[in-house]
Amino acid sequence: MDSGASHSFISARFASCLDVTPDCMSYMLDVSTMTGTSMYTDSIYRSCEMSMAGISLYADLIVLPIRDLDVILGMDWLSTHRARMDCYNKIVDFRLPNGVTF
Repeated sequence: MDSGASHSFISARFASCLDVTPDCMSYMLDVSTMTGTSMYTDSIYRSCEMSMAGISLYADLIVLPIRDLDVILGMDWLSTHRARMDCYNKIVDFRLPNGVTF
């Protein structure tokens, strides 16, 4: 999880393990990295299912040629799932639309 990332991403290498074809976005996205370089992409995997605490959550993951991480869950995903991050205690709480918190 990266609260500094506006979008959520998946590495091209990890995405190649999925048995799904990515969609093409209607625009080319220019992603700025922490090192000041840019990466360009127009590929996205929509509604990718992941499980946390036995609960299915979904993410739209934009494909990037990154190496050290498989998936980055950014602010788009964190806000959708109403995440609260307690950095001091190293806890992330999620609140589902029905009010359940985990």
